[in-house]
Amino acid sequence: MAIAISFRQVVSVAIVSWSGAFLEWLDFYTYALLAGIIAKIFFPSVDPTASLLVAFSALAIGFIFRPLGAIIFGKIGDQFGRKIAFILAMTLMLVGTLGIGLLPSYMEIGILASIGVFLLRIIQGFALGGGFGAAITYLGEFVPEHRRGFFTGFLFTTAPIGMATVGILMWLFSSILGIEAYNTWGWRFNFIFAAVLVFIVTLIMHLFYKETPVFSMLKTIRRITSAPIKEVFSKKYLPIVLMAWIGVVGAHGPIWYTNQLFNTYYVGPNFQNYVNTATAGFLLSTATYAALWMYPLFGYISDKIGRKPILLLGIYGNALWFPVVFWLIDQVGPRGDLMTMWLLFYSMTLFNGIGYSGAMSAFLLELFPARIRLSAVALTYNLGYGVTGGLTPSIITWIYSITHNIYLSTLLYATIVPMIMALWYLLKGPETLGIRIWAEFATEKFAKKTIILPVTTPIREVVSVLVNNGLKHVVLIRDSIGIFGTRTLIRALASGAKLEEYAGKYAIKVPCVKADHSVTEVFTILNQYNVRAVPVCKDGQIIGIIEARELINEALRLRDALKKKITLRISVEDVSPKELITIMPNVTLKEAIDIMAKNDIGFLPIIEKDKLVGILSESDVMMLIAKGLIDFNIPVSTVMNKSPITIEKTATLREAAELMVKNNIRHLPIVENGRVVAVVSVKDIIKAIG
Repeated sequence: MAIAISFRQVVSVAIVSWSGAFLEWLDFYTYALLAGIIAKIFFPSVDPTASLLVAFSALAIGFIFRPLGAIIFGKIGDQFGRKIAFILAMTLMLVGTLGIGLLPSYMEIGILASIGVFLLRIIQGFALGGGFGAAITYLGEFVPEHRRGFFTGFLFTTAPIGMATVGILMWLFSSILGIEAYNTWGWRFNFIFAAVLVFIVTLIMHLFYKETPVFSMLKTIRRITSAPIKEVFSKKYLPIVLMAWIGVVGAHGPIWYTNQLFNTYYVGPNFQNYVNTATAGFLLSTATYAALWMYPLFGYISDKIGRKPILLLGIYGNALWFPVVFWLIDQVGPRGDLMTMWLLFYSMTLFNGIGYSGAMSAFLLELFPARIRLSAVALTYNLGYGVTGGLTPSIITWIYSITHNIYLSTLLYATIVPMIMALWYLLKGPETLGIRIWAEFATEKFAKKTIILPVTTPIREVVSVLVNNGLKHVVLIRDSIGIFGTRTLIRALASGAKLEEYAGKYAIKVPCVKADHSVTEVFTILNQYNVRAVPVCKDGQIIGIIEARELINEALRLRDALKKKITLRISVEDVSPKELITIMPNVTLKEAIDIMAKNDIGFLPIIEKDKLVGILSESDVMMLIAKGLIDFNIPVSTVMNKSPITIEKTATLREAAELMVKNNIRHLPIVENGRVVAVVSVKDIIKAIG
C-alpha cells in the first residue's frame, strides 16, 4: 500500500514537473537547432564544415557536462530534497540560456565570444544534467505504482516538444523579422523568450509545491544517506549503473538524437541540402507534435507487459529502420517531395516514442533505492543521453570528415553501435515491472521480532521477560492487542498497580499495522495512542513490532553526528531543554515514579546541596523489579545509580555523542562545577543536526 496521494495532487505535480522539464529542454535545444547560425556568429571560418564542427563541439560540451551536473544535483536531491535540486537546476539553466541570448558576437569582442559560448554551454549542460533527473524523480515519487510508466511518459514528451517548439519559434521569429534580420540578430529572441518562461515556472514551483512523499519519508525515518555518490559507485550499484547506461539509455541515445536532431542536419544545407534549415526544423517540429501520443501510450503498455520488451523494441526496431528510412530520404529528397519526407520524419519520431517513453523513466526509477535514486537516475540518464547520445551530431560529422559519405556515417553510429551496446541489456538486463518503489517503506521492512504474552501475565513476569531478553516492549494479546513497555510500566506503577496484577489491564491497546502498508501509518498510531511501539501483522498474525527509536534510526543518527562538523560548533547546553526536573535523595521510589509518569519522562537527576549525587531511569526501575524489588517506599538514595556519566556545560555535541555511543546511554546530565544545569538526550542531538 503506497502513501496516499490524491489524484488532484498527482495531476498538479505532473503539470509543474512537465513544465519545468519542458522549459529546460527548450532552453537547451535552442542552441542545438540554432547551431548553424551560431557557428557563423561566434565561430566564423572560411571552411563551413570546420565552423559547424566547432559549433557542434560547443553543443557537445554541454552534453559532456551533463553527467557532472547529475552527480552534483543528484547529491543535492538525495540529501536535501528533490524539489530544491529541481529548482536550483532550473535557475542555473536560466543563467546559461539568457547569457547566450545576450552575449556579444565574435565581430564585437573576438575570441571572448567563442569562449563565452563554451562556458555558457557548460552551465546549460550542468543544469540539465541535474534538472531532468530531478524532474523524473520528483514526478515518479508522486505517481501511483501501477501507472508509473503512463504518467512519467508524459514527462518524456518534454524533450521532443521542447525541440519542436524551438523549431516553431525559429520559424515564427524568422517569418516576422525576415530571414536576414533573424540570422543576424533576431535569433537572440529564442534564448531570451525561453529564459523568461523558465523564471516564471521556477518561481511558481518554489512558492506552491512541496517535497515528494518518498523523500519526506526518508527524512522522517532518518534513512537519508550522507554519501549518495559513493553508494552509486559502490560494488553493489556500479554494475547496475553501467548496465543501464551502456545497455539501455546509452544504446538508445544515438537513436534518439538521430531521430530528433541529426536528421535535420542530414537533409539541410550542411550535408545533403534537400531543404533549408528553417524547413528542416518545420518538418521535424510538426512530425514530433504529431507523434507525442506515443510517449504515454508506450509507458502505459509497459505498465501492462513490462519495461524490457518496450525498451528493446525502441532500440533494435529503430536501429534497423535507419538503413531504410535514410535511403528513402535520399530517393525523395532531390525531388523536393516534402510530404513524403515529412512522413519519413514522422516514422522516426514515432519510434522515439517507443524507446524514449514512460518505459524508460519507470525502468530507471524502479532500478534504484530511494536514498540514492536521484543520483543514480540522473547519472545513468545523462551518461546515456548526455554523452553517448549527445555526441551524436559531432561523432557522425567526424566520421563524415573521414568517409565523405553521410549515409554510411549515420548508420555506423546510429545503427551498428546501439545494437552492439544493447546486447548487455538483452542478455543480462532485469525486468523491473512490479517493483514497488514504496516497498522499502513497508512496515515489514522495519519490524523486529517481539515476544507475545497473554494479557493475564503478571506485571512482574512481563518485566522479567523484558529484562532477560533485552527488550523495551512486548505484545499482550487476547481479544485485542496491547503494548506493554518501560514507559507503560512507569505509568502503571504511578497509578497504583501491583506487580502481581495482570499486565493486560495496563497495556495500551493499539491497532496492528499490516505488513505491506507504509510506515506512515506507524507514525500516525505512535502519535494518536501516545505509544513508543506498534505491532505489525501479516495474514492475521503478529510478526513483530516497530519501535519509535528504531524507526527514526537513533543509533545510526548518533553515529552520523560524530562525522558532522556542525557538532563541533554547538555546545550541549545550546540544544538541551530549558526545563530541568530533578529530585532529592530522600524522595521515595514511588514518588520518583509518579514524577516520571506526570512529566512523561524516563530520566531523573538526583541532587543534594545543588550537587549531582545520582540518577534514576525507567530502565533502572525495571531492573529493580526484575531483581525482586517489593517495597516502593524506600528512598531513591538506596537504589539510584551513584556513578552517573556526566558532561560539562561547555562540551560540544560531538563529545556528548561519543559518550552516548561508547556507554550505550540515551541521556547525559550537563554539569557546571558539579551542579546539574540541564539534561541532553539522543533526541536533542538528532534534532540539532537536522
